[in-house]
Amino acid sequence: MAVLPFDNLRPDWEEDFFCEGITDDIIHALSAIPGLRVIGRTSAFSLRHTTVDVREAGRRVGAGTIVDGSVRRQGSDIRVFAEILDAETGYVRWTETYDRTLGDIFKIQAEIASAVARILQMTLAPVVSRRLIRSAPNMDAYMLYLKGRHAWNRMSTHGYGEAVGIFEQCTTLYPTYAAPFAGLADAYAYLALWGGLRPRDAFQKSERAAAEALKLDPLWAQGYAASAAVTGFYHWKWPEATALARKAVELNPSFGFGRSILGGCFLATEHGDQAIESFENALSLDPLSVRAHRFLGWGLYLRRRLAGAEKWLQAALEIHDEPTSTKYMLGLILIAQRRYEDAFAVAEQAQSDPPVPINLGLLGACHAYCGREAEALEILKKLQAMQSEGYIDPISIAYIHLALNQLDPAIDAIAQWVDERLPLAPLMDTDPAFDTVRNDPRFRNLVERMHP
Repeated sequence: MAVLPFDNLRPDWEEDFFCEGITDDIIHALSAIPGLRVIGRTSAFSLRHTTVDVREAGRRVGAGTIVDGSVRRQGSDIRVFAEILDAETGYVRWTETYDRTLGDIFKIQAEIASAVARILQMTLAPVVSRRLIRSAPNMDAYMLYLKGRHAWNRMSTHGYGEAVGIFEQCTTLYPTYAAPFAGLADAYAYLALWGGLRPRDAFQKSERAAAEALKLDPLWAQGYAASAAVTGFYHWKWPEATALARKAVELNPSFGFGRSILGGCFLATEHGDQAIESFENALSLDPLSVRAHRFLGWGLYLRRRLAGAEKWLQAALEIHDEPTSTKYMLGLILIAQRRYEDAFAVAEQAQSDPPVPINLGLLGACHAYCGREAEALEILKKLQAMQSEGYIDPISIAYIHLALNQLDPAIDAIAQWVDERLPLAPLMDTDPAFDTVRNDPRFRNLVERMHP
């Protein structure tokens, strides 16, 4: 089933955060119901501000049942309208209007979730019933958390940095609220992934935040997924990381991002088929999620199924063409296919001001593969100047050295990549980008450090 974004009936864009939050919490509540498969947030939100009927909405996101509604807030009073519809016939199966005060919003969400379960003739286990909605301390805390997730969902280093600031403010003001701690852990992990912060610094903060989220709420699936990412991709403790990711999926079977983290653990431990299955399951839960497309595409790339990898990255760009990180990943896939001019065109599109080092490194590598050595060396010089002024992801430099067939400095840069504990370093033994040094004893030693 899918929960479509509840309409904001007030002409005030800030109310969109509030409506998003109601929708998110109902999705989360329904995901906790055993046997119910809930389409993820990204796919559901792709239908916001569209005029398609319920049958077309169901077809687009692959859902047989739709929950829809609207919200009108006036001062401390709130009216929430909700309905359950059959996506095959368009028939309304249930409606309800709630006229309450703002403080009752979490009760309303729980009632809607319970109504859905009743209509679908499902039985809620007592523990699940008690934990359907995790109430924020108050509406200010709730709205602040929603703004943090909104920034995180922009999928850029700037968005992740903004999310960190919002979540840190929220955790300071409301130190007993688990959700923003999990959000903070995710934001720091993604800053490490895309070069926004030195990984050693970012992951230590991510680990503390994930631990606090689980301390405050030991059944919070997002906390387990964040802890799994730190345990595996920073500490390189793969059995423990895999167990944590499995726990996240067990607690919330519809948690697509948790399944993607589990897939990453499988990739790192050379369980490639299980990894692809996890990524495909995540995508089926959220078929319009850019992140889910990228996880699957990257998994296929590491499995050297390059045509499939390209297909899913191109599909991600069809959904949302702004994240330069998507173009970076696509560029590497095209290089692996030796389609260097195509990769160069994508790398050019990935450039920004100020430059993102890994995207700049991709552009330099493409110049080198296309025979433009002078241009590649110029970008290398620029990256080295940036490195002398502060932290940059060393793989950006390694890519250019590899493309220029300068293996000794390439190995040195890869060693820095491992020393800095970059999240993607544990996957480098299957990464086609490192084929030219794969059998070098120095490279093998680096791989063994991460997989003793």
